[in-house]
Amino acid sequence: MLPAKQAQAYSAFYDSVRNNDILDPKVTLMIHLASAMALGCIP
Repeated sequence: MLPAKQAQAYSAFYDSVRNNDILDPKVTLMIHLASAMALGCIP
């Protein structure tokens, strides 16, 4: 789906957002959905 460089950048972003102690779980979920939709993935 994605070139290796973009997939690696997305994975790093996803992991940093998922493993945080600052954002509420609801906000984290919205970021996941928005980033998936921005890349053209169907959540």
